[in-house]
Amino acid sequence: MGLYVKKQDENLFKIGEIVKILGVTRKTILGYEEMGLLEPAIKDESSGYRYYTADNMTQIRSIRSLQTLGLSLAEIREYYYDTENLDHQLERLMDLRATLDRNIHLLQLRAAKPGDLSIHQVRLPQQVCFCRRYQCADVRDAAVKLRDTYIAAARTGKMSMSARMFTVRMNEAATGLDLLCCIPVEEDFIGEERTEFAETSALCIYYRGAYEGIGSAITILNEYVQANAIETTGKFRSIYLEGPPNRGTHMSDYITQVVIPILPCCKSL
Repeated sequence: MGLYVKKQDENLFKIGEIVKILGVTRKTILGYEEMGLLEPAIKDESSGYRYYTADNMTQIRSIRSLQTLGLSLAEIREYYYDTENLDHQLERLMDLRATLDRNIHLLQLRAAKPGDLSIHQVRLPQQVCFCRRYQCADVRDAAVKLRDTYIAAARTGKMSMSARMFTVRMNEAATGLDLLCCIPVEEDFIGEERTEFAETSALCIYYRGAYEGIGSAITILNEYVQANAIETTGKFRSIYLEGPPNRGTHMSDYITQVVIPILPCCKSL
């Protein structure tokens, strides 16, 4: 059968050829078959040889692309064949796109010149958070308290996997460390630490540097708000985009989004 196929159809490819052309492993291809994501054009039961078409190669490339985005093989199977849960699949892909957009934005911020304290107008999403309030002795103590809050939120089993943790400065002074530590959680989280934040317009500065310098961004935002008679609707937040988990001790590379919620009628920047 194998010799007959090779002689009669030069447009078919053996699994070894697919491996070389697409740069995937034999194990990967067989794994796709086991998951029902791929079916060879011909499978010789006596020899075990498999023959694939150009369409099969296109399918493999498509599967690889979805894996690169972050989908599991089970999710990819749902994407192709499950017509009953399209809303779930759409939500998952939207989450992946949002994550990709955030990563692109972070790369753009890293490319910006150090010391850039320009002001931007943004929208903050509606969020439910696990929150605890602390009077912190200094920035180091604040980092410990935020970590403790993160651990407590993680133990609820409801922590959001995409939204960023942040702190809210509960006092007016830029140098104060009366902080509400906030860890985003799922909507159905119930507990005394639950706090809801409404979607809102905001002004922000993407501050690059050690946390000790965040007060300078707060001062600039505060001066801008006062100079332009802008009405604020909340307290200053520090949203931690990149810090010790991915930047280590390179504090000059830390990126914190310092924001102040405002009424939506503010003029465009």
